[in-house]
Amino acid sequence: MRLSRRAWAIVAGVLVLALGAGGFATWRYTNLFLPDRLCAGAVASKDAQRVLGSGRIVVAGSSASSDRGSPEASCAISLRRGNTYVAELHLRTRLAALAEPSLRADPAMAQPDRGAVGAFGNARGWLLMAPGCRLDSRDTDNFPTRDADAVTVDVIRDGQPDPYRFARADPAASPEAREGLARLAADFSAAVARRSGCGPAEVPDVHLTAGERIGQPVVGDTLCGVPGAADDGALPPGARQDVSSPSAPVRSCWVHDGIRAKPLYEFTGTLDTRYPGFALLADGKPLGPLPDGWRGTGDGSTVVAPCGSGNLTLHAFGFAITGTAPAVQNPAFRTWANATAAGYGCEPVAPQ
Repeated sequence: MRLSRRAWAIVAGVLVLALGAGGFATWRYTNLFLPDRLCAGAVASKDAQRVLGSGRIVVAGSSASSDRGSPEASCAISLRRGNTYVAELHLRTRLAALAEPSLRADPAMAQPDRGAVGAFGNARGWLLMAPGCRLDSRDTDNFPTRDADAVTVDVIRDGQPDPYRFARADPAASPEAREGLARLAADFSAAVARRSGCGPAEVPDVHLTAGERIGQPVVGDTLCGVPGAADDGALPPGARQDVSSPSAPVRSCWVHDGIRAKPLYEFTGTLDTRYPGFALLADGKPLGPLPDGWRGTGDGSTVVAPCGSGNLTLHAFGFAITGTAPAVQNPAFRTWANATAAGYGCEPVAPQ
């Protein structure tokens, strides 16, 4: 039996509609037409997919400046399942200041163990860009001359808490999630440098540390892993401590009573050549002589002391360091500072 022309036209129309519907469904619910690179070529689609999980990837917004004097960039990548948006990944450049909550050497986070300075948790992280990549800022009090600014990365998931809220620590480290965020931040950082010409375009090495100790109770006089550092009577019952990995380039310890956003003690120490200028942005004060018995220079909360061929930078902050007395007069900081110096192979920096 032969079909009439009208029948063939109907069959062809049905096929076109079916193919069109199939193509629309493929476009709407899968990543078949997703390009290999997203955010103006800054990051790989497969890396974003690994971080966000299964579903359709959509670039919700992307901007980038080629201005060497202020290489700003940002990108938001959404994950959709069916008609529902379930997660969003954000990458952005940000002015680097230690007072910025998203740019701290949180001991609960893993760090690149060489090269670029940064820190990464399961859902958030940051990485300093190449030297010379700085955003424009006229606020010289809070953002004085600095080596570089930073790229931040975070993932907000539907039904889960904001990763920045209360400086939340991950309940358990996920090396895969942290490596994924670090890879995205490194690619984005290199793209900023390449586009604006503010620095070398090589992708930073972001091999991460492991071994952070989170939420451990303070027992006896041992604080931040240092015997004798606990201040008698200064800590409330049930105080807990988070200690960074022993292999972290920026070593840090936070002691808190359950509210990590308001640590009782927050100690930071490093020999890293890029971190000191970043740490000193906390208050911007010039360094000067320290009290008797201390080596180096400081400003009361920061100490910079010679160690080998470089300098050891130590910084203290916290609600247990109260009143007008500087941190260098705090017994816990003095004991921790000397133990940290010994760990780096340095001579004592504080009076013993």
